[in-house]
Amino acid sequence: MVSYNDVSKLTYYSENKKKKEFLDLFLNLAGSNNVIHILNFIKHERFFEDTSSIKLNFDNKEVLVFKENFLLNLPENNKTTHFIDGFEVTIDFPNIIDYKCSYMHCIKELKYNDDILTLKTQEDYNTIPLVLMNKIKPCIEPYLIDLHKTFLYKVGDVQCGFILDIDLIIKIIELTFVHSHKHIVQEKLFLMKEYNFTYNDFDKMSFLETKQYLKEGIKIVNERNNPKTHGA
Repeated sequence: MVSYNDVSKLTYYSENKKKKEFLDLFLNLAGSNNVIHILNFIKHERFFEDTSSIKLNFDNKEVLVFKENFLLNLPENNKTTHFIDGFEVTIDFPNIIDYKCSYMHCIKELKYNDDILTLKTQEDYNTIPLVLMNKIKPCIEPYLIDLHKTFLYKVGDVQCGFILDIDLIIKIIELTFVHSHKHIVQEKLFLMKEYNFTYNDFDKMSFLETKQYLKEGIKIVNERNNPKTHGA
């Protein structure tokens, strides 16, 4: 679960351009650095409720994006094995490696005789000979084609396709989990002051849960402060 405190930290890192801290936190929350897992995690977490939506501004108009409009045509992970120049090459959809995301990150493992190299860092990828990499590329192409069939959102004629780019992935996370840090702090202080919430309570509550408490809390305070309601 992405808690309200997590949303607060993500927003703080985003507003202060702390890209590494932002990604480290989100990848830890997602429990994976695999792009497909991350995108599915984003969709499930942000659209946990059927009525959940995201507001976008397009041509000076507000567009509401619901779950059925968001991250469409997501492929499923599909690990395959290929034999190239004596190497057994394992390929799947890419991981985020050292804060980057590239086609080469579709390569998961190289095996040569009894030697196995599991690729976890950019330094690992840099050890792959260029000649071998060029021969592996055609095996990666179908994965990129499937990824590029994905839509970030599609609402009528308003749509945005997906490309394999770390900045776009960060943008998707920001679109779904980043708000205004100032407003988040104000909302937490309101619930702490009026209803004795503690800071740790927000570790147990999602963004949507907190918004429900906030909505009802404000309603109660307004009714309490309304002379007509109070006197009734």
